[in-house]
Amino acid sequence: MSAPVFCKRQRRGIADCGLVTAGLALSVSIAAAAEIKSINLKDDSVEISISGKIASGDADLVAARIKAATDAGKLVTSVRLNSEGGNLLEGVRLAAVVRSAKLATNVGQNSTCASACFFVFAAGEAKFAYVHARIGVHGASEDGSESRKGTVAMARIAEELTVPSSIIRRMVNTPPNEMTWLSLNDLRLMGADIKHYKNQ
Repeated sequence: MSAPVFCKRQRRGIADCGLVTAGLALSVSIAAAAEIKSINLKDDSVEISISGKIASGDADLVAARIKAATDAGKLVTSVRLNSEGGNLLEGVRLAAVVRSAKLATNVGQNSTCASACFFVFAAGEAKFAYVHARIGVHGASEDGSESRKGTVAMARIAEELTVPSSIIRRMVNTPPNEMTWLSLNDLRLMGADIKHYKNQ
């Protein structure tokens, strides 16, 4: 099961053709991929953990992990995120995988999900964030310069993921070398369930 390469509008409802045709790598670095692990939970379901910079190939790896768990008779229920971003196009592909598999997304206590990672979080069937999680958005860049075309494409994708317009406006208005961190109220507007840390 490989992550789809979309153009115009693909069946999962996320369009990234604008990103492809703009020729945008839109990445911090594609040298090092995120660390992707399958974690067995107490109820015998599986959570996929994505940690580090998002890079080309990560969506295929997550799709493969989902398939392996499913083939072993296990239900993959969620994706745990801790990433400051990376390759935007790959982030959109990851979002498509998450949305297609109807997985919940979860940003844990003191974890970060920003830039390209934000799209993965937004794609969750259900969204969970701990009170001290940091979730951030900003505009797109290409070769170190602000890319209006890329930012417009990002806004369209966010719209398809039903991100509230107030958050999309801040994404579009935040330069790519800055970050707008979302408040708990912003996350609630996205339908996120805010969790409080408990010692276990």
